[in-house]
Amino acid sequence: MRRFALSLAAVLSAVALSACSGGGSVLGFGGDNPSPDHVIITVAAPSEIARVLPGAGIGLSAVQVHGSQNGILSGNNYRWSAALTTGGTYIANTLGQTKPCASVNVSFGGGPFNPYVADFGIYIAIDPVNEANIIFFPPTVLPAPAGGVLQTNYVYCVVVNAQPGKITGSGLGTTFTPTGPPGSITVAVVNPQNPLQ
Repeated sequence: MRRFALSLAAVLSAVALSACSGGGSVLGFGGDNPSPDHVIITVAAPSEIARVLPGAGIGLSAVQVHGSQNGILSGNNYRWSAALTTGGTYIANTLGQTKPCASVNVSFGGGPFNPYVADFGIYIAIDPVNEANIIFFPPTVLPAPAGGVLQTNYVYCVVVNAQPGKITGSGLGTTFTPTGPPGSITVAVVNPQNPLQ
């Protein structure tokens, strides 16, 4: 009798789970395969603050959501990118207080210093098993462009983006098709002499 009860419980659990599997979430979206409304990127750390020292790494994770209740969708294919910003704000503490980002400035040939923007995509390491997870490693020392001199001010910020999509094909015929708008997070790169700025 005990074996029969356990088997019945397993069958009922399987039926209940299959009834919930329609949209990748227990929330009904009215369709079998909805597109994400947006992407949420979070910090994979206990502090939940996107702050990192130059040369160190910070883990970030993305999740696709749909609807006003942020129902989580299945899918872990993302195109990640990152760029140095010339302004904006960053979250400075667990209370959500924001502070302005400093600009990194560049000068060419002894001319005036101007705000510098740069692609930071080369400082992203994507998890080969789950593309929803990355580690962002800002350089220990920012490389200056050819013929330029950099003036690094802290806290400078890097915006990291995750574009959800689907991958089709294989080998050289692989294509990435976006399925919704990208999500972003501002990562504060802090002064090693004052990391809690």
